[in-house]
Parts: sequence; C-alpha cells; structure tokens
Amino acid sequence: MPKIFRILPVVLLIFLSFQSVAAEQQNFSEIQQLAEKGSSLAQAKLGAIYYLGDGYQLPPNARYKTKAKFKQVSHLLDGVQQNDRLAAEWILKAAQQGLVEAEIFMAALYDSGVGVSLSTSTADQWYRKAADQGNGTAKAILGGYKATRLKASKQIPLEYALEILTRK
Repeated sequence: MPKIFRILPVVLLIFLSFQSVAAEQQNFSEIQQLAEKGSSLAQAKLGAIYYLGDGYQLPPNARYKTKAKFKQVSHLLDGVQQNDRLAAEWILKAAQQGLVEAEIFMAALYDSGVGVSLSTSTADQWYRKAADQGNGTAKAILGGYKATRLKASKQIPLEYALEILTRK
C-alpha cells in the first residue's frame, strides 16, 4: 500500500481535531457577528446565552449530563447579563428560519411566558412546527397532558439552551 494511504487518515484525524477545538473555542463576539449575518445556529446560540446569562445557577437536581454541558459552555456566559427579552428575540429569529431546536425552545418560552407574552396557542404553533420536523419532544407535548406540558416548558429552555450551545 502506498505511504500516502497510510498517512492520509492520520492527517485527516489531526485536521478534524483542530476543527473541533476551534468550534469549541468560539466566543461571544464571534457568535454575535454570525447571528447578525443571519446564521440560524448562531442566532439560537446568542438567544441561549442571553437566556442563561452570567451567574446562571443549575437546579440542584440537574443531571450529570446537564452539568457537563453547562461546564463546557459556561465561558460563553461570562459578562453577559441574563435577558429574557433578548433571548426570545434571537431564538425567534432562528425558529423563523426552521431550526427545530429553536422552534421547541420558542414554544416553551410562550408556554411559560418567559421573554414573551404567555400564549399557549402560539406555543402550540411552534410545537407543531417542531413536530412536523420529527421532534419527539414536541410530538409528546402535543399529545400529552397539561401538567406534563407545564413541567416540560420549564425544563426545555435549559436543556435546549445547552444543546444549542454545544452544537457545532
């Protein structure tokens, strides 16, 4: 086998690891610039950052996976004041572009009245859009009980904020 075919996988692996590190080291201003240029993922990330904000405290019963994700993205929150209205504005921009995570995040914000007016009918519209894209959480909420939905609407923003922020 030619030497190039033995070396190529190693070179590719090194390249991909640098790409991964670069994506993880993205900072607030880079995300903000991309969001302002129209990137739906960056808009959702910016909304998630504003939703959490500097000083966000995880619930005491947070799962290990949630704690690990939070630790991974906590540097993005440094110096950013929590702002529900800005969070909702940026998440809405991403949702309007069809980013499914933003759609369900937006639905939960409307369900709980965080950053937007409380509106279960608007929440239903966003849950339906997410369900139409195959999102299992949205499908379960639309078919579930009101008590389950209210509990989910309180958990979704944190879980989806972390999911969005750890997405590359």
